[in-house]
Amino acid sequence: MTNSNNLPDYGSLNYRNVERITLGSFEFDTWFGNSVIFFQSEPQVLGYEVLKKKIKLTSSIKKVNQLTKDCIPWIEKLFFCPYCFKYTTNPDDSSRHLSYCSYRRNLPGQLMYLDDVCSIRRVNGKQHKLFCQCMAILSKFFLDNKSIFFNVDLFDFYVIYQTLNGVSTPMGFYSRELVSWEQNNLSCIFVIPCYQKQRLGSKLIEFSYHLSNHEQIISGPERPLSPFGKLTYLSYWCRSLSRELLYGKLSTFDHVTLELMSFKTGFRSEDILLTLDYMQALYEIGEKFIYTDYYSNPCRKSQNFVYLEDDGYKLFIDKAKIRNWVVNHNISAEPNLDPHYLLLD
Repeated sequence: MTNSNNLPDYGSLNYRNVERITLGSFEFDTWFGNSVIFFQSEPQVLGYEVLKKKIKLTSSIKKVNQLTKDCIPWIEKLFFCPYCFKYTTNPDDSSRHLSYCSYRRNLPGQLMYLDDVCSIRRVNGKQHKLFCQCMAILSKFFLDNKSIFFNVDLFDFYVIYQTLNGVSTPMGFYSRELVSWEQNNLSCIFVIPCYQKQRLGSKLIEFSYHLSNHEQIISGPERPLSPFGKLTYLSYWCRSLSRELLYGKLSTFDHVTLELMSFKTGFRSEDILLTLDYMQALYEIGEKFIYTDYYSNPCRKSQNFVYLEDDGYKLFIDKAKIRNWVVNHNISAEPNLDPHYLLLD
């Protein structure tokens, strides 16, 4: 998104300035521009700062567009280390680095989860600044609404690893602000494109809720969510809420409140309503309550319905629709992570 003068928002570019990323044996296109890339003429200045310095406020959109076009820094291919995420435009430098990268053997941070398939490590942004900065720079090529590259001191990064070619390899992460006034348990989530479609994002989200539960807080992600993040969260919320309503902690209730559902799941009330609405599991026949977007019929009585009542909300949850959702989306009753392998104490 651009501002009224058609200039990029602070910390972002509205064009792709790197065409492709090489990560070990993988190579793939970038999705968005990244303002951390330097101009050769001014190597100490971020790309977007060059544009801001040269472009004065003007009503001439044509002039702005032409100057932006002339200043576009273009890199055909950027080489990232798949273990520490240091990057270079020189393939020979990249190959030499891979042979001695210490992160192949010495993983950063503290182990928080370990099973037969994956591990999750907490990496403090202040203690491992360069690792976290480089990882954030890589993520910005694929996240349009995040722009934190260097100020990582106030964040923890939870990095998910799997073994690839005999080496523990970081495949994604989520960041969490150390002091969050809104008690968010996740600031940014990213799975590297070549490692996607393995439910790694759902595993990271599930871990974030395990951590919140360990801390005894009701929490959720920072807004706004990226398109990828929103889809990943909805997938996780649908799976988890379906499991709890059909087989788990909420399966025996015929009358619930949002507070109770939030307590049992660890989800915020607004996220519960968003998920039920997304699954079309809210009963929508009957009288409309003036201050809600939902419908309910207080006379409806069936084992397929759970009555949900709270301040401002009086509606039914249709468990039959949730069962259909589970079947149609091939949702397993098994969790993504085994709680027995958590290392939170």
